[in-house]
Amino acid sequence: MSSNLRRGLAAITAFAFTAGPAVLAVPAAHAEPACGRPPVQYSVDGGADWTDGAAIPSPSGTVQVRLAGEPTAGCDYHVSLGSYETQGASWATSGRQTFLGWATTTLTREHYRDTLDVSGHLPHCFGELALYGVGGKYDGKDSDHPLPHYPDEPFSGLLIASWNGGTACPPKPTAGPTSPAAPTTTAAPASTTPTAARTAAPTAPVTASAAAAPSSGAPAPAQASATAAPVLAATGADDGLLAVTAVGAAALVAAGCAAAHLGRRRAARR
Repeated sequence: MSSNLRRGLAAITAFAFTAGPAVLAVPAAHAEPACGRPPVQYSVDGGADWTDGAAIPSPSGTVQVRLAGEPTAGCDYHVSLGSYETQGASWATSGRQTFLGWATTTLTREHYRDTLDVSGHLPHCFGELALYGVGGKYDGKDSDHPLPHYPDEPFSGLLIASWNGGTACPPKPTAGPTSPAAPTTTAAPASTTPTAARTAAPTAPVTASAAAAPSSGAPAPAQASATAAPVLAATGADDGLLAVTAVGAAALVAAGCAAAHLGRRRAARR
């Protein structure tokens, strides 16, 4: 039996040398606490009411968050709030999303409550607010931080709560065709002369010397110039007849003068 005992002790000793380090290493493997999903509650009314519901009741720009229950010592819980503009009022109709703003905090057992503020980046029309349990900013800048897009959300399955809603933006006014401005009409001074007559060159008076002859070669009738002296009309008598007439007229004048002289003398004698 002593030999059997010796063989048993040798086996136990060999097992202790091989299994001992592994047994001693087991507590070190569990030194890092298992934090898991952050046990977060949130409030949109300044801390009056707290919930862990999956639907944020209203699009509040400030969301208070806190760790619920007894947080695990040594764990850091990252909580973020992202604001997005969407193309629809629900997650299924959200379409293409546009990043507007983001806030993040780290909650611990000692710092178990904080406020996330995106009030300066709320959507004006259709939009989404996402409260999620990671510290990344999902703004679409790279493939590791994509924008939310139905049916995929980029928050690694750690979405705490979200809000979708809003109303459609009013259509942007489009500039219509511009009507040409009416030409400005300057009133012309009153005149009895038509415009064409005002612009035409004045017509010079036609004189007898400037009148052009007809193309047929026939002599044109003489026209009196406005400045020419009047021309006596010809009677058709020859020079002899004119001389006789002049002598007769002179004789009649002389006879008249003599009769008048005799008459004055007779009157003087009486």
